[in-house]
Amino acid sequence: MASPPYRLLSLCCAVLLGAGVAVAHVDNPKAHPPVAPAAAPVWTVDKAASRLTFRVAAGDKSFDGVFKSWDAQIAFDPKNLKASRAMVTIGLASAITGDPMRDQQLPKAEGFDVARFPKATFETVSIASAAAGRYIANGDLTVHGVKRRIELPFTVAIAKDVARVDGAMTLQSADFGIARGGAAGEVTVKIKLTAHKAH
Repeated sequence: MASPPYRLLSLCCAVLLGAGVAVAHVDNPKAHPPVAPAAAPVWTVDKAASRLTFRVAAGDKSFDGVFKSWDAQIAFDPKNLKASRAMVTIGLASAITGDPMRDQQLPKAEGFDVARFPKATFETVSIASAAAGRYIANGDLTVHGVKRRIELPFTVAIAKDVARVDGAMTLQSADFGIARGGAAGEVTVKIKLTAHKAH
């Protein structure tokens, strides 16, 4: 029969060993694998019910147009804005204003210069809530080979699995190296789209 000192020593060793096992269990990343952040649901744009338009104002003159070729990848959850994001790609050669002469000039070097820069892109960096149903997307807009950080205010109305989005941003075409020809001036781009939640 062990004397009291030995029993005390044995008890201490058992406690230390148990504590060591507990610490190893906590410190072992495999014991508690990190939880992956929840992904925002993906939305598919209904092109037939959506439009991407623009208005150019230069001096006392202005004209309206529409981009016929564009695409958008959207993941959005109003309750999980950190995981929400969007990527919009626009085919600049598809810009139509209804004026044949202007439409011939827009793709040329003094306009969008689509031979060198066929696409414009907008990729969100963050999306923040501004009010109920209202949001601000901060992102990088690349046009004419120039990338600038911009803000895009927009609204979202979601009914079941259908979302309707309206947004607009105003730019100075000279900020993107477009300072001559039919595309010069203040440009307001409007986004009006309908999207369905992917299942």
